[in-house]
Amino acid sequence: MAHGISDTECKKEYFDSQSELDAKLDQLAQWIKESRHLIVFTGAGVSTSTGIPDFRSAMDTVLPTGPGAWELRDNKTSRSKKAVVIDDMQKAIPSPSHMALVELQRRGILKCLISQNCDGLHLRSGMNPAHLAELHGNMNLEICKKCKARYLRDFDTDTGRLNHSTGRRCDKPECRGQLRDSIINFGENLPEDELNKAFDHAEKADVCLVLGSSLTVTPAADIPRRVAKRKKKLIIGNLQRTPLYNRATMNIHAFSDTIMQGLMERLNISIPPWILRRRVLVTCQNDSDKHKTTITIEGRDPDNAEIPFTLFESIQVIIGDRAKEEFTREPFVFEVSDKNVHPITVRLNFFGHYNEIPFELYYVNVKNIPKEEQFYLFYNPLKGEWHKTTDESDLPV
Repeated sequence: MAHGISDTECKKEYFDSQSELDAKLDQLAQWIKESRHLIVFTGAGVSTSTGIPDFRSAMDTVLPTGPGAWELRDNKTSRSKKAVVIDDMQKAIPSPSHMALVELQRRGILKCLISQNCDGLHLRSGMNPAHLAELHGNMNLEICKKCKARYLRDFDTDTGRLNHSTGRRCDKPECRGQLRDSIINFGENLPEDELNKAFDHAEKADVCLVLGSSLTVTPAADIPRRVAKRKKKLIIGNLQRTPLYNRATMNIHAFSDTIMQGLMERLNISIPPWILRRRVLVTCQNDSDKHKTTITIEGRDPDNAEIPFTLFESIQVIIGDRAKEEFTREPFVFEVSDKNVHPITVRLNFFGHYNEIPFELYYVNVKNIPKEEQFYLFYNPLKGEWHKTTDESDLPV
């Protein structure tokens, strides 16, 4: 079955004139200023400027990423070598649209972001998961089949298997259940909690802005449809016309970044630069009977400390003049003798999607390591610098 758009008319791409776009953005900004419950619904088109192709753009699309994946399949052809496509989605840098949405959420203007995307960019951009509903999963998230514990990874967990098994097990000793990727394939049910969250907000929304979605996949597309049915304002930003074209209060034909940059200017809100956010937990447990101290180092979700986040490819531990000892499985656990008086250096080696340099933790000796230490590491990819802080809002400029 073809997943591309079969109607030739719906494949056409339209662009508003500058005067039309200005008038529409002026009106949209006013609606948002007056809004009490703004929601945003995003599709693949919000990520094309990061180098991630969409699914349904036509063969003659103006997008640098080229035709959509299903359009290429339906036409039995492959992507042109001229297409501007990133070779690894883990390296994609959140777009101005992603960062604008983060800032609107931080200011309390955006109540919920509902996304069909599984590229992980909304979480990576800094969107608070409490205000995010990922309807089709997240390539960086796997879930325990048995206890439903969630694990974030700084690598792709999607194996493409029908049973979704990643081959890893739950870290909890009392569980050890099978971990499964969270990607939703065609024909599979959407996650009930995410879907319920999305529809709950659709029932409250007075303004719904759609960005980069063809609105052809249900039940996801039923969410903005619900807003229109309630006779609230539905604004669709997309190059192609969608099935909800005639139901929308306004249709904007422009790139998602163009819409969001113009909107933020009218709201007089700056779009923040993207900063890579990491949270690290270090725990230290002493066994006086064995004269040993066990040190554990692990990543945690920056927005929810209860969720483990695999951040490091490896760590290297250097104690005094001793040779480096390398550990490759997170959480990293190693022992140090209580009698050891030498300094301890722990080098954290990241996966390097953004050419992150290693970060070193230094302790005068084992007694200098706190029983529990939790801190943030913020990385500016343009400067190539890490910033360590205990304040989650202390983002470097």
